[in-house]
This record gives sequence, C-alpha cells and structure tokens, in this order.
Amino acid sequence: MRSEQEVKADLISALETEGDAPLERLGFKRRKGSLNYIRSLGDTRQTIAFDGDFFPKYQPGAEIHIHPAMHLSIKSVSDAALKLVGGNKMLLANAPDIILNQPIEFTAPKDTHVRWFANGFTEMNQRVVEIISFIEEWVIPFFDGLKSPEELIKAYETNDQRIMKQRHWYLFIAGAEIIQGNPKEALAVLETNFSAPGLRKRYSVAFESLALKP
Repeated sequence: MRSEQEVKADLISALETEGDAPLERLGFKRRKGSLNYIRSLGDTRQTIAFDGDFFPKYQPGAEIHIHPAMHLSIKSVSDAALKLVGGNKMLLANAPDIILNQPIEFTAPKDTHVRWFANGFTEMNQRVVEIISFIEEWVIPFFDGLKSPEELIKAYETNDQRIMKQRHWYLFIAGAEIIQGNPKEALAVLETNFSAPGLRKRYSVAFESLALKP
C-alpha cells in the first residue's frame, strides 16, 4: 500500500501537467508544491483548493477522493464586516478573511455533480483533466461575477443559488453595503435575515453599530 505522501505527490504532478497551463491562462497561479490556485484582482482573491480524502473508507480501492473547494476573499468587505461586529471573529466563523468557502460543485446543477476518485497516477491525471474541464465550464463564470463588493451585493439581491449561504454571509453583504455608502441597505440586510429574536440578540452588536450610523 502506498503512502499518503506518495499519493499527494501524484496529485501535485498531475496538477503540474494538466492544471497549471489552462488555469494560468485564466489568471490563476499555483506555487510549486501547493494544491491551491489563486487569482488576485485588486483586493479580491479567488482560490481553487484541491482538497482530498486519502484512502477513503467509503470507496474501497481508491487512493484519494479529490473534492476541490473554492474560496473568495475581498479585503475591504472583510474589514467592514469585522468592524460591524465589533471585532468579534466568532460571528464571522472565525475566518473574517473568507467570504465564501464551499465545494466547487455548488456552481453547477445537481444533475452534473460527480465524485472524483483516483487510484494510481493514470487515474489521477484523468481526474484532474475532468476537474479542470468542470472548473472552466462552471467555476470560472461564477468567479467572474464575484470580483467586487458591487457584484457581491448583486449575488445577494438575485438570491444566487450557487452560493452556500451561512449566517455570516449576510454580515459580509452588510459590510459590502457599508463600503458602498449604503448603511440603510446594510441594516435592511440584517433586518431581513436576522429578524428572529434569538438571532437579533446574537448579532446585536451589528444592529447597534448600524443604528449609530447617520
């Protein structure tokens, strides 16, 4: 049985041969030895992370289950959201710099979802080719529409179903409204999504912060 390090080395090699060139053409770069591709656009950073489970018990015979994730960071929005909650990182899932963190499959219709398993280098290469194709078709168009605070707000207003909306998502939307100079709209986001008494109490610092704004 091969080691986890050997399987990871195969994945990195497959990314070098099958992933680097097509993703670099789209603006994503990967450091040597890394499993992450990063695209920086001003203070926006978009990441595709090739996460995986090694020797998964739920799939006998597979050395790895590759399940890439996507991360979105916009520094100005994160700074505004953190200020909104009085610096309490717990209200932002202890990761104020990460606005989105979800599997790449969320960007595609459910009937297109697949699971990527590999056993050996040949299969690893094949899976990476398949994942890159998926990224080009579904992830890139999604990321292309999330490059700025304005586009973040639009995704909220249109109720984009490709986004995994956890509670701290709405704090980031409020933060985006604040830096756009729209404190009333920021408060409306909280009023709409944290209207239950328990939630209003939990996020009281954010309500209070906005109540003080002119």
